[in-house]
Amino acid sequence: MFISILQFDFYSAFRYNPLLFILLPFALYLFIDYLIRKEKSSYKKIPDMVWYVFIFVFIIYGILRNIPYFSFLAPI
Repeated sequence: MFISILQFDFYSAFRYNPLLFILLPFALYLFIDYLIRKEKSSYKKIPDMVWYVFIFVFIIYGILRNIPYFSFLAPI
């Protein structure tokens, strides 16, 4: 997926891993926000509930993409 993004082939990148493709901008935002706030010493910890939701979504997605009915989630 990352190679497709680097080649500006966003359609293929989305087909390889739709969930990660959608969550990548949010992850980049959190990382940049962390770097900026860390330098200003005003960094606030991301609530644990956010991490639990991310983990839950990734686990459910991993299970669903291996079920034949949800074959559209499988990588190309």
